Amino acid sequence: MNPGFEVRLSSMRRALATVIMPAIDPGNPLAQEQAGLMLAHIGMLEAQWDKLEDYARLCVQDLIEVSGRIDAAGGPETLAAAAGLAALAGTPPVRGEVAYRALSEALEGLVRAVDRDGDADFRRALHREVLLHANRQAARDRSWFAACGFDVNTADLPSIETLIGRGDG
Repeated sequence: MNPGFEVRLSSMRRALATVIMPAIDPGNPLAQEQAGLMLAHIGMLEAQWDKLEDYARLCVQDLIEVSGRIDAAGGPETLAAAAGLAALAGTPPVRGEVAYRALSEALEGLVRAVDRDGDADFRRALHREVLLHANRQAARDRSWFAACGFDVNTADLPSIETLIGRGDG
C-alpha cells in the first residue's frame, strides 16, 4: 500500500525543514522566504486536506441556496444566465471544489448579464444577494485561513470542524 496523504505531507514538511531550507544560501532572502512560505502551506495542507471536500460542500450548499432565491427578470442574456445557474445548482459537479468553482462562475455570469439586460429591481435584488453571500463566504474563509496568521481576530471564529459539522475536532 502506498503512503497516505498524512505521511506524504509530513515527509515533505520534514525534508523541506531539515534538509532543503538549511541548504539555501543565506544570501538569498527571497529563496528563504519562499521556502518558509512553502513550509507553512504544507502545514496547512496537513491540517486541512481531509476537511477540504466537506468545506467545499458547505460553500456549494450556500451557492445552491442563493440560486434558489433568485427570481430572474430581464432580457434574454439575464434569463439564459439564470437558467444556466439554476440547472447547475440542480445537478452540481460531484467534487465540491469543482462544483464551487462552477457555481461561482455561473453566478458571476448572471451578475454580468443582469448588468447588460436585467430588470432594474432584479439587478438590485441580485446584487444584494451576492453581497450577502460574499459576507457569509468571507466569514467561512476567515476560519479556513486562520492558520495563515494574517487575521488578528481569530478568537471569535468557529473552528473548521464546527463549520463542517464534525464538532470540535
